[in-house]
Amino acid sequence: MFAFALDTLEKPQIISLIENVKNLESNKTNFGFRKLRLINVENPTRLKLEIEKAIDNSDNHGCIYLLDQNNSILTGTFINNIKISKSDKNNLSLSGYVWHQPKGYYKAWKMKMNNQINDKNIWKNFEKNELQGWLVFALNNMNTESSKEDLIIEINGDHFNNLDEFFCTLGEEINGVAGYFGRNIPALYDCMRGGFGVNSIEKLTWKNHQKSKKLFKSKFCKYLKILMLK
Repeated sequence: MFAFALDTLEKPQIISLIENVKNLESNKTNFGFRKLRLINVENPTRLKLEIEKAIDNSDNHGCIYLLDQNNSILTGTFINNIKISKSDKNNLSLSGYVWHQPKGYYKAWKMKMNNQINDKNIWKNFEKNELQGWLVFALNNMNTESSKEDLIIEINGDHFNNLDEFFCTLGEEINGVAGYFGRNIPALYDCMRGGFGVNSIEKLTWKNHQKSKKLFKSKFCKYLKILMLK
């Protein structure tokens, strides 16, 4: 279940519940113009009225939230310069500038909400173009309260076939189920230098590393060097 709220810089005031929202995700950009389709809006008349009032006041920006079973907010995205482009019974089409999440992000949150993420490698059920969404979910869902010292980790080159799968594997090896430890080279560097659960690595074992070296080519040594920063 989703919900819409206007941005008031205070606690979100939900205007209407929404069964589903289409076109919220994008792998091309983090921010840009989008057309969103709101499916089965609980109170479309009120939602349209509130958005039209906001447009008249030049204050038409808000948030679309994903809710859990108790209608508590799990995550949300910002939309600016909202306009209603089409209304069809309980369905509304909006346009505006949206802060996107990668494909797979909401799929991961819905699985989390339904208690379907209990073991490692759940990300293997995701399509290749959804893995960045999984990694952003893992970042937003992670707990870094306890840091690890002198960590011993093991990576197996047979367990991943591309860079995104490598980061999914690495994140779970270091931080457990749905764990995060970077989703690109700069993020991996930040994880090694910041508070992402690791203060030091004592030993790294990279099994079948020749396969990984062939996969990553000249970047293999760069990844290895970053992992052994501490």
